Amino acid sequence: MNDKLLMEQILYSSKVINDLLMHGVIEASNDKIMVLYNKAINNTLKLHNDIYKAMEKASFYVTNNVKEDEILKLKNKLTTLVEGE
Repeated sequence: MNDKLLMEQILYSSKVINDLLMHGVIEASNDKIMVLYNKAINNTLKLHNDIYKAMEKASFYVTNNVKEDEILKLKNKLTTLVEGE
């Protein structure tokens, strides 16, 4: 398994874990449990961010900025669709 694929799988797994922990926070039966889940989710969110930064540094995760005129064009199109209803 190459490094990019491995890191993508780890990043995806951290998303799944964060989702599960979020539900633990929401559904905690008492304050002690909620605090425990809050600490766990904060740790995994930091780990997730560290993984993302490492992938970005290795050029495995590249983001591109959208041009302002493209954003305005889409905004106008969506506004027209909504107002047309």
